[in-house]
Amino acid sequence: MIHIVVMKTSLDFIGKNIRFFRRSRNWTLATLASKIGIQEGPLGRIERGVNLPSAAVIYNLTQVLEVPANALFAQELAQARAASADGNVMFVSLYPDTLIPPKRLLSACHDIMAAFHALEDIIGVQKHAILPLSIPFEPDYPGMDVLASRVRTYLGTGDAVVFDYLELLENFGLRIILFPFSPHSPELDSLSFYEPIHHNAFLFINTRNNREKQLFSLARELGKILIFNQTAARKDRLFTPEITTAENRPITESRAAKRFAASFLMPETAVRTTVAQLGVSKNTWSWELLLRIKHRFGVSVEAFLYRLAELDLISQNLKEQFQTQIREHYNQTGFAEPDSSRRILNTNGRFFDLLLTAEEVDSARQEIAEIKKMVQQKKISEFR
Repeated sequence: MIHIVVMKTSLDFIGKNIRFFRRSRNWTLATLASKIGIQEGPLGRIERGVNLPSAAVIYNLTQVLEVPANALFAQELAQARAASADGNVMFVSLYPDTLIPPKRLLSACHDIMAAFHALEDIIGVQKHAILPLSIPFEPDYPGMDVLASRVRTYLGTGDAVVFDYLELLENFGLRIILFPFSPHSPELDSLSFYEPIHHNAFLFINTRNNREKQLFSLARELGKILIFNQTAARKDRLFTPEITTAENRPITESRAAKRFAASFLMPETAVRTTVAQLGVSKNTWSWELLLRIKHRFGVSVEAFLYRLAELDLISQNLKEQFQTQIREHYNQTGFAEPDSSRRILNTNGRFFDLLLTAEEVDSARQEIAEIKKMVQQKKISEFR
């Protein structure tokens, strides 16, 4: 007796690719269906892998989505993105000293962004950020201080010390994900992507660093996005070699982003008021007091010391003495924060809130299961 085995090949990746490109353009099922000339129901069945698209539908999809056919037929989402050269999500890089992330890390970020889009789409929540991400500023250090002040005004914090910047920025619509970057990328603390179509951004922070470094990286990425967008608006570099610091050092985009982060996390008024209330002079700082005050701002002792020097609130001799002490501590502990980390951050709060809400949608069970699998693979965790 001859047994014939019939192999059934799943082609549901076609529907997943279509859904990805639709969501990346912020289109509903009804919108895309209307554009390609079919009903919403049949398109939904195609996206879920129940039905396969006809040749006519595939042709219309390539025209409307502006992607080649091989992007729709790619078996992996990363291959679909590469084939389409989709420009709806832009990697934020600052000339000339941005490290290019390895492909594996970029692929992980794209998978997470796709999951975020899926959850937003399932629930039907707003994808636009409430916080403006395109704000004009002067390309110098005072300009970055003013920019940081304006962002804090938009956030409604003024010069107050904020306990949880993650929750604050997420409440204004930004997508923030903390997860351990690949051990092959130890030099990368963070990276971000801007979405012009949604006027929003994704900020990825490496959890292999301590809390203080994570917080500074978050603020620096926000500064990078603002610089990136203003550069795009002017269609030219903002910071040229002629623009220098008080020490006659060129102000690069990267240095400007760090200055934004310092001013954003440690507003000049707040730092000066705190120091004045304690009656601390330039020459009376102690190591214990330095650690105690830096905890109030949630930053590393190194960042706080640098900020004190910027504001001329500490003597050069004490600054150099503490710098040596900090370097020795970092060398001995593998960059652990002196006096431990006291800041507790509500990480990945918005992502898991969306995930829990989407779990109640019966039609999305399979997609939610795939997202949960991705969460485990990327080691995205929640801390409350």
